[in-house]
Amino acid sequence: MPTIIERIAAAEADAEALKKNAREAAASAQAAAEDEAAKSLKIAREEAKAGLALARAMAEKEAAAQAERVLAEGREQAKKLLTEAEGRLTEAARAVTDAILSGI
Repeated sequence: MPTIIERIAAAEADAEALKKNAREAAASAQAAAEDEAAKSLKIAREEAKAGLALARAMAEKEAAAQAERVLAEGREQAKKLLTEAEGRLTEAARAVTDAILSGI
């Protein structure tokens, strides 16, 4: 039968082993948590980059469509002005001709 001192020594050894195992388990859990956090951060960054690229592409597409609308409106206005100017050209030529003929 072990003596009280031997049982105390054995209990202290068991306690030290338990502490060591607890420290190792805590260190392992911390390392795993840090790895998981790093992976999550990497995924979040990649998703943010992808989202930014998509938003940029959509903005560029909308800007191109808006620019095309503005250009189309400008072309339409230019056609109207040209048509009006051509109509006035005939009137102007007639007025010049009338002025020349009436002066003769």
